[in-house]
Amino acid sequence: MKKVYLLKNRYVDSVTLMTVAVELTEREGIDGAECGMGTKQNVNLLRELGYELPADATSNDVMIALDAQSEEPMRAACEFVEESLSTGRGKREKVYHSAGDLAEGEFDVVQISLPGEYALDEAYKAIDKGSHVFMFTADVSLEQEHDLKVYARDHGCLMMGPDAGVGLLGGVAMAAGSIVKYGPIGVIGASGSGSQEVACLIEQMGSGVTCVLGTGGRDLKKPVGGVSMMADMDRLERDDDTKLICLVSMLADRDVMEKVLEKADTLSKPVVAVFLGADEELYKGHKVTGTFNLTDAAKACVRLVTGEEPTLGLTAQEREELAQRCAGSLSTERRYFRGLYTGGTFSEETLMTFRAEAPEITLYTNRDNTEYARRLKTHKQSEGNTLLDMGDLDFTAEAPHTVFDPAQRVVRFRQEISDPKVALISMDIILGPGVAPDPASCYLPMISQHPDIVYVFAVCGGEGDPQGKDKIKKQLREAGVIVAESNHESAMLSTAIMKKLEARNR
Repeated sequence: MKKVYLLKNRYVDSVTLMTVAVELTEREGIDGAECGMGTKQNVNLLRELGYELPADATSNDVMIALDAQSEEPMRAACEFVEESLSTGRGKREKVYHSAGDLAEGEFDVVQISLPGEYALDEAYKAIDKGSHVFMFTADVSLEQEHDLKVYARDHGCLMMGPDAGVGLLGGVAMAAGSIVKYGPIGVIGASGSGSQEVACLIEQMGSGVTCVLGTGGRDLKKPVGGVSMMADMDRLERDDDTKLICLVSMLADRDVMEKVLEKADTLSKPVVAVFLGADEELYKGHKVTGTFNLTDAAKACVRLVTGEEPTLGLTAQEREELAQRCAGSLSTERRYFRGLYTGGTFSEETLMTFRAEAPEITLYTNRDNTEYARRLKTHKQSEGNTLLDMGDLDFTAEAPHTVFDPAQRVVRFRQEISDPKVALISMDIILGPGVAPDPASCYLPMISQHPDIVYVFAVCGGEGDPQGKDKIKKQLREAGVIVAESNHESAMLSTAIMKKLEARNR
């Protein structure tokens, strides 16, 4: 029996609702469960799943859709939802309904995930209470973002976001961030997965980070002007434990990037920068150590704080030999690359690598703001060599981000391995206390059923992440997956394999 219950005029963020839905499906007598706000997309999804919606459902309501074996488990499930959402899911001693209810200085950080119109108001209230703010919310205007960040800076508070994907403060990971050991390097990033990758690689090469300060992905756009990145540099300049600062971003407004680099020139501490897609001209005349991929940024950080050259992953010769073996194992029918990524920065870094190393290979993508691939006709169907950014709005408008719930990527993975022309599938696996608790095992049965495809994955995570980075890597390798030591190595190896297939197929 199927039924939809409403929590009228109630907002709950999508990550919490997704977690509740997973817990509901694990209850005895419940065959299926969906939880979401009453948006048009969610309403259509429930109707497609065969649910009849109450006539008074609106976008301001929480929808709880249950497929139960009888009335009793359905009633118990409803009580469980109401109790979970009313008590903070048993993980908090006190529930607050507004940041304005906080006592001055009661909390160091307030994390906000609300619709934009409410998120801004709560952020200002939190700052007035002396709290730093981490805002997952993205739907605020650039002008509003600029004003909020200036307000936070002038009140001595960190403003991480809007649209912040990762953060690490005092050993506590926020949103999709990883737990990385403490060390002398402070990471400031306008790129969520990029900042996380740099921090995790720094740890992997034997060092650590004081913090990861996510500015939100739009901080270096012209209307925002890099307010948070420059304020964060001042903060880390004053921090005695931070010996080196690393700036991470995708390519942004040229004038703003110049302004940020000029700010870095005034600091007494060394600065490493990676603005993915930048050329040498951008760094010319500045004091920063400019790098061009995430791995090299992490290596430069470790080298500068330790005085030693770190090593990571395969040598060029080892990569070439492995690519030759992989290409040689594939049938002549198999010829195409498919990338299924959850991180936007990982997607862009891979596209950049293909363009730099194999310009003769044409790639297609659903990413709008990239010069390294052609636009797909539709994100629902791959063409030739395709790389999908599954964290893009194409996929997240109607379902949780794949870093929190891999269900969408599992469906697409199954679709891609069913294509007899697919030769290579490349993916990122992102770890952290706030993301999917088991992000890899869902792919293993499908991989074992299709050993005639090459799989190249990169695992981004810290040693403190609950999924167990070493365990995940071991699972994947035992299934026949090539596990690269970084996203850049994954991209380089994938490119090398595809170059050999391209030459074979000419």
